[in-house]
Amino acid sequence: MPELPEAEAQRRMLEKCVVGRRIASVDCREQGGGGREGLFDDKVFAEGADEAAVEAFLVGATCVGARRRGKQLWLELERAGAARALLIHLGMTGSCVVRGEAVPQYKAFRVDEASWPPRFCKLELTLDDGARVAYADPRRFGRLLLRDGDAAAAPPVSLLAADALAPPPAAAMAALLAKRHAPIKAVLLDQNAVVCGVGNWVCDDVLLAARLHPATKASDLSDGDVARLREAIVGVCETACDANADSSAFPETWLFHHRWIKQTTGSVDTPIGRVHFDTIGGRTTAFIPSVQKKGGSTPAAKKPAAKPAAESKAKPAAKKPAAAAKKKAPKRAAKA
Repeated sequence: MPELPEAEAQRRMLEKCVVGRRIASVDCREQGGGGREGLFDDKVFAEGADEAAVEAFLVGATCVGARRRGKQLWLELERAGAARALLIHLGMTGSCVVRGEAVPQYKAFRVDEASWPPRFCKLELTLDDGARVAYADPRRFGRLLLRDGDAAAAPPVSLLAADALAPPPAAAMAALLAKRHAPIKAVLLDQNAVVCGVGNWVCDDVLLAARLHPATKASDLSDGDVARLREAIVGVCETACDANADSSAFPETWLFHHRWIKQTTGSVDTPIGRVHFDTIGGRTTAFIPSVQKKGGSTPAAKKPAAKPAAESKAKPAAKKPAAAAKKKAPKRAAKA
């Protein structure tokens, strides 16, 4: 959280407000209040970047594109004909905010909208048209990275699996899943495995739509299971993106509306059924056991091969129990 739908909503906002504009100035010291006020955050700005390097990299560059793959965002920049990129990973509580635009709406936390710059602002860009863009992150799990050239051709983007809005074909997805013996919940959360962009809440609603128990081994899924899973991944992500990640517009049948009760075990009755909570794949998981049966639709077991004829002829006759032989011995003695 944020997941693919929230990241896509942010990408669209950046495309609208930043693309085509030049970065006039940069402030990469924390603003807006908080314990690190006035300090450069060398955790959020990763890979050894310092304040001078960030300013030199960004000032004067023109934004030519806003891209996303999974949960990873990046601004495509150009300066003096050279391509570069600012990568933005939102982590748990990161957000991009444009002054005068509606702030992102997250279920798990609120983004400061009462003042500018927003609280816990780590980076502020002032554009040549006067627009101001900020990246804020109270918990500091997000990352800002600088890249020369095409960001998609280098880690971390190049290591990601296919975007969840454009997953592999069903046959290719089935082949990938057949190699994974972990619970399907864990496999879908692995951003480098099958698809990227699926986080905890998206995953639970995908598995509900596909009628798959989250603890089912990925390798146990039948071709029919995989086809339903692929359709559910695209369907849930497209629906959430069409709503611009506004959860109030999500379908009432989604688990999303019932999972934020801070319950990690046990069950609760809801309008969509009895929702059970458990830890699967290391994450709190919500599912409906009456709909999501454990085990997957495994193919029928193969019949054992018939034994060769020669082997049947060579089969020795069954021996009589020793106890029976002892009982007959006295009878032969009486006839004598």
